[in-house]
Amino acid sequence: MTKLTRVLYLVLCAFALSACTSADVEEGDRDLVLRVGQLEPYGLSLPEGFESHERFRKEQWIDGSMVIDYEFEAPANLQLPYVSSMAELHSTNADACASYSMGNFGFSIGTSDADVSIRDDFYEFGDESRFAFMMFDGEPVGMYFGMCSGRTAFMLVMGGFYFEDSELFAELVEPVLDRLVSMQ
Repeated sequence: MTKLTRVLYLVLCAFALSACTSADVEEGDRDLVLRVGQLEPYGLSLPEGFESHERFRKEQWIDGSMVIDYEFEAPANLQLPYVSSMAELHSTNADACASYSMGNFGFSIGTSDADVSIRDDFYEFGDESRFAFMMFDGEPVGMYFGMCSGRTAFMLVMGGFYFEDSELFAELVEPVLDRLVSMQ
């Protein structure tokens, strides 16, 4: 390897590593994802200290795109639902809808052992959206919602908790979606 080739290789490696960086999650970022505490008005009882099982992550990309990722996964003995929510702000509409499509693909692979009932008529939002119930023995046990709207994408997965009433689901999720979409 020549000296110039090594330098170019190191520069490309440094560029690749800097293309995505972790960033501090700020208070306003938390309002862009759906969190388990927001389910309390809909019948979920949460124990004191449930926040210790929450995880927030923020990534910023070199093109200005941003991803806020939230996950709540408590130990099985607490018998609490699993909640994963991701909000994305992309540099282009095409990138947002490509991310939405990849989320749908990832969901279908992740639930390949479970029955999934696609119900896009249950709730729609944005330019494109997908709604599905995760089923066990013919009964819902969780749900998935994904959407892209303009330069934004959003994904929500809940296991052990779901909505049978689309108006209640809209009441829960639309304030979060409206905040995200308003950032474009």
